[in-house]
Parts: sequence; C-alpha cells; structure tokens
Amino acid sequence: MSKFRFAFVLGAAIFILMGCIGGASPEEEIYDVLEETVSKEKQYVEVQKPLQGLEKKEKEIYSEIMNLGMKEFDKIVKLSDDALKNISERTDYIEKERKAMKESKETFSGLDGFIAELDDKKLKDEAGKLEDTMKDRYKLHEKFTDSYLDALSEDKKLYELFKKKDLTMEELEKQISSINKAYEQTIDLNEEYNTATEQYNELKQGFYSTAGIEVE
Repeated sequence: MSKFRFAFVLGAAIFILMGCIGGASPEEEIYDVLEETVSKEKQYVEVQKPLQGLEKKEKEIYSEIMNLGMKEFDKIVKLSDDALKNISERTDYIEKERKAMKESKETFSGLDGFIAELDDKKLKDEAGKLEDTMKDRYKLHEKFTDSYLDALSEDKKLYELFKKKDLTMEELEKQISSINKAYEQTIDLNEEYNTATEQYNELKQGFYSTAGIEVE
C-alpha cells in the first residue's frame, strides 16, 4: 500500500561555453560524462509517472477491499487479483528503473580518469566530492529499490490472504504490520536517496561554475 514516490532525478544541462581552445580538456570530458549519465537515466525518469499512477490505484483497491464484507467475497477475490496484477506491473517498472541506473553507473565510472587529469586543486576537490556523492546515490538507489521490492512482496502476501475464505483477523493484522514496517524502511531510504540526488545536483552546478562551464 505505497503512499509515496521519490521526486528527485538528475537534470540535464545544455553546454553553452567553455573557455578552452583545441582538444577536449579534462573539464570538457567530465562535462560529457556527467551529461551522458543524465541521458542513461532517461528510462528511469520515464517510469516515475506510471509508477505513481499504479501506486494510487493499488491504494484505492486496498481501501475498497477493506470496506467490503465477507458476503462479497467474490468481489474481494476479483479486486485482489487486480491488485496482484498491479504489483506485477510495478515490479516490471522497478526492474526497468534499476537497469537504467546500472547503465548510468557504468557511464559514470569513466569519470575517475578525467578527474586525475585536472590541474586545478579546487576543481579536483570539487570533482572528487561530486564523484563520492554520486557513488553514494547509486548505493542508496539500490538499497531503496531492494526495499521497495520487499515491500511489494509483502503487499502480494496480503492480497493472497484476502482470497482466503477462512482469513482470520489475526492473520490480517499481522500481515498489515509487516507491510507497514517494510514501507517505513522504504520511505526512509527514499528520503536519503532524494537528499543525495539534491546534493549531487548542487555539487555538479558548483563544479560547472568553478570550471567556467556555462549551462542552461
């Protein structure tokens, strides 16, 4: 019964000017890596809206089931099947999201070599902080999606329970408690991930400013 979705994603920048002539400088190479990273996360961005729609729909299904009595068991079963299909679709979207983030991470891994080529100490320090923050962001996203999938697994158990005619209140309350714990962890990780993404975006803009890269 998800009640959230993470809000922060990387923003693409349009390169306008860099004060260098000739071959690509380390700053330019870093810019290219950072913006290609944004491109790789495009599919991640694209799944957010349908995921939010599915989460809202599942919440509505849950509320409808909870308002029904056992005399309407057939309807409960039908709604539970709808919810299970919803969970399956959300799982597919999360897997697409994870694939996009994996490709982003692979692209970002090329940054380290270009950072080593920077001569300016301030730029190198800023780029190093940028790299560390992004690595933390990737780790948090993996933890977050692992937790989200665990929560979906608990949701699935709930809707399977709803299809039992002999379901007891004790069984129901126990499963709802498990779901609540799973989503509490997921929400916490979601907030940490959003914070890391905000920090990364701020550090990226700071690096561009120090490097003399004008973007819009």
